[in-house]
Amino acid sequence: MILAGSLLVSFVNRRSFDMRYFLWVYALAIITVVSILGFRGDISKNPPIEVFPDMDRQLKFLEQSQNNLFPDRRSDRLPPAGSIVRGNALDIGNVFSSDIDIASEVFRTGKDSSGNYTARIPPQVEVDMALMRQGKEGYDIHCSNCHGQYGNGRGVTAQFGLLPKNLSDPSGKSAYLEALQPWSDGQIYNAISNGSASQIMLGLSDKLNPKERWAIVLYVRALQSYVGNARKQEVVE
Repeated sequence: MILAGSLLVSFVNRRSFDMRYFLWVYALAIITVVSILGFRGDISKNPPIEVFPDMDRQLKFLEQSQNNLFPDRRSDRLPPAGSIVRGNALDIGNVFSSDIDIASEVFRTGKDSSGNYTARIPPQVEVDMALMRQGKEGYDIHCSNCHGQYGNGRGVTAQFGLLPKNLSDPSGKSAYLEALQPWSDGQIYNAISNGSASQIMLGLSDKLNPKERWAIVLYVRALQSYVGNARKQEVVE
């Protein structure tokens, strides 16, 4: 009995000590929270206490500011030679030029001033083998996964029953949720820029500049010519 009583007294004393310790910690936590958050919104001449600055102040140069590191003292710089420019800028030189050239409306949108699609690639685009190679590269990266290597719509999505427009068929007879008629160069350009009418295909205007999009239009026409000639040869044989 004496041993049991001693254990009970020891347990009670320890619980009392633990409770006092908990109350001190709890009171300290309340004081800390009130000190930090309790005066939010009050007017004061003292700088605010920032627990998380969230990068409000950074060691950086703002746009159109002075930077003595460069001879011309401009913080805005042209991209280094060989770097890859992201976005849809028509010409990065326009940003730093007093003589801005935004090209024609047909070049930028694929439509004339009346809103009609242009039938052919605009004259501002120099059609040559370099443009063809650029178009093939852009097509292989952005288009071939769905439309297939030859533009026949037999890409990865065809395995799941979703057949994109058959770009290799200039007649436009084979299409999925699109107009069953031949497309002009302006319509192809518009689809590349803004996506398909069905919204299954997203636009690429944020990834390709206008010249790169016209290059893909040129390559799609080359695919149509290649596939069309191959079909004619099959018919003759």
